[in-house]
Amino acid sequence: MTERSSYRLAVDIGGTFTDVVLFDAARREVAFVKAPTTPADRSRGFFDGIAQVLAQQDVAPERVASLTHGSTVATNAVLEGKGSRLGLIVTGGFRDILEIGRAYIPGIFTNYLRWEKPERLVPLERVREVPERLAADGSVVQPLDEDAVRRAIEALLAEGIESLAISLLHSYRNPAHEIRVEALAREAAPDLFISRSSAVLPEYREYERTMTTVLNAYVMPTVDAYLSRIRSGLAERGLPDDIAIVRSDAGVMSLTAALERPVNTVLSGPAGGVLGASAAAAAAGFANVVSMDMGGTSTDVCLSTAGEPRLSTDTWISHYPIKVPIVDIVTIGAGGGSIAAVSPSGALRVGPESAGSEPGPVCYGRGGTRPTVTDANLVLGRLPDLLAGGAVALDVEAARDAIRREIAAPLGLSVEQAALGIIRIVDENMLGALRVVSVQRGLDPRELTLVPFGGTGPVHGGALARLAGIETMLVPPAPGVLSAVGFLLSDIRQVFTLTRLGLIGSLDVAAYDAEFARLAAAADEWLAREGVPPADRAIEAAVDLRYQGQAYELPIRVGQPLDAVGWDEAARQFHAEHKRRYGYDQSMAGVEVVTLRVSAIGALPKPDFPRRPLGEPDASDAVIDRKPVVFADGAIAAPVYERSRLHPGARFVGPALVVQPDCTTVLHPGQQANVDAFGNLIVRDAPASAQ
Repeated sequence: MTERSSYRLAVDIGGTFTDVVLFDAARREVAFVKAPTTPADRSRGFFDGIAQVLAQQDVAPERVASLTHGSTVATNAVLEGKGSRLGLIVTGGFRDILEIGRAYIPGIFTNYLRWEKPERLVPLERVREVPERLAADGSVVQPLDEDAVRRAIEALLAEGIESLAISLLHSYRNPAHEIRVEALAREAAPDLFISRSSAVLPEYREYERTMTTVLNAYVMPTVDAYLSRIRSGLAERGLPDDIAIVRSDAGVMSLTAALERPVNTVLSGPAGGVLGASAAAAAAGFANVVSMDMGGTSTDVCLSTAGEPRLSTDTWISHYPIKVPIVDIVTIGAGGGSIAAVSPSGALRVGPESAGSEPGPVCYGRGGTRPTVTDANLVLGRLPDLLAGGAVALDVEAARDAIRREIAAPLGLSVEQAALGIIRIVDENMLGALRVVSVQRGLDPRELTLVPFGGTGPVHGGALARLAGIETMLVPPAPGVLSAVGFLLSDIRQVFTLTRLGLIGSLDVAAYDAEFARLAAAADEWLAREGVPPADRAIEAAVDLRYQGQAYELPIRVGQPLDAVGWDEAARQFHAEHKRRYGYDQSMAGVEVVTLRVSAIGALPKPDFPRRPLGEPDASDAVIDRKPVVFADGAIAAPVYERSRLHPGARFVGPALVVQPDCTTVLHPGQQANVDAFGNLIVRDAPASAQ
């Protein structure tokens, strides 16, 4: 390996901090910085962080071989309603497809009385119908009227559209009409951003397919502008500009692929963290984990089994459903910047409103006036006076004053009682999310290992583990930047899908095998375009199955080629998964095939997890301070350990704080931490003798 190729960069832009990790493959060392996120222009924080870590390690930009980036630009564009002005072309008679939607109202009981339907991303006046019709089997019922298509495109261009979505009926079976509409649009406007459903999501269910295609078109110009700034800025600084973008399923794709399908990046940051947590835990011998990524704005909870994150094909961005391969994450508005307030009825509430990075928590001294979770942790002594390696100095008195004014005085509590109340509410909210990804997925959380990470996760992990009845908590060596570390563990990935309905037992097995072969060929061709050598390519297959008459499916992995015996085995696995997830199966019912899936995977070089020999259990050399920390039973003088001084084999008992530049870990009274051979903190309730 040459000196130039030994360095890899990974950048994760969060709501409060931008994490930049530099991996030296030759020395197998990781360095990182946390730079403040710059919401007005996120590329500024991106380049500030890179400059800091390169200067810190005295590495010239020319020596960096690759850069991987997790982008939230697409998500933010939807959440903030700042996407493009777009048009939509649909089959004649389907102008109201987005209005018809799906019968779904979030919440329960009386929520329907106050729920307001979200605004359309594409107004009805910018939806154009064109005469054409395909049957469900893809045969042409009515040919495409190309003159009508030209008139529709001209009318939309006159409306000043920046992007165009194309979603025609049954195009997942036969994309010919959509391909022709795209060609006509490019003749009229070569630079127009175009998203067609047969390329973005060739699956049935017209509403979800159309909504996903519209979302893809909606964010295309915004993502293009952002990534163009990143690419030009990298070139100006002598850094590699052919960067890899992290996908929502924890894979990566080229910048070109990201520009074509930006909708695949909606949860790229959290996906990297889940991958990093899964890999770190699996290396340490913990295959089934629940990860908790708590940052400044939100908390993401995800289940990983057999060392891999669980994936889903359905999620929501704000109020809009999308169908893309995605890590099965539950997100709640609970982070270090979540604002605490007393409601008009006198109840204490925390989140989902967040102070973000500007102005941030009161203790940051940047103009914030409303108390947050970070302020409460500081008042309770659970944070050091400096964050992010000294970049942020915390003002404990300002935090106390804000909690006293906004929370303690209205509720007749002491400042410490109010702060404990804020923390308890946040912990309970996270417990609810943890139960969603475990209990509601058919797993007992007591059989899992908790991996907290993010800037705030290890502060709350010990309390959450006890609330959930989880015996073991694993805190990785660099939990505050684990999402960026996870980016370096990603492989190139793309998923190719095809809807083909059929009943197992009466399938044309040869026809289905031919469809799988066609998808596999497309996957291999895509990997070739991404520059993946043949030796590093892999193809994985799966099928979405359901009981005949059900509305939704479960994905089941299968081998290739798939003969009649293989289909019977897929049905057997489906019965077992259905019973595990829902508590019952219908083994006598017919199992229906809905969608074929083929994943294209290109292996990339990755950092490993080096094992070091265990030393003596004495950890006293790592104690750098003692400070009072408030728990439910009052304030206790707790030792403060410097994480970098804790050697493998070290053991100590809480209450205690473990500090490091990227985050702080809190051990509650009665908890014991062991440092394993990989440098992880393994936290469990201590035996009575140790307590």
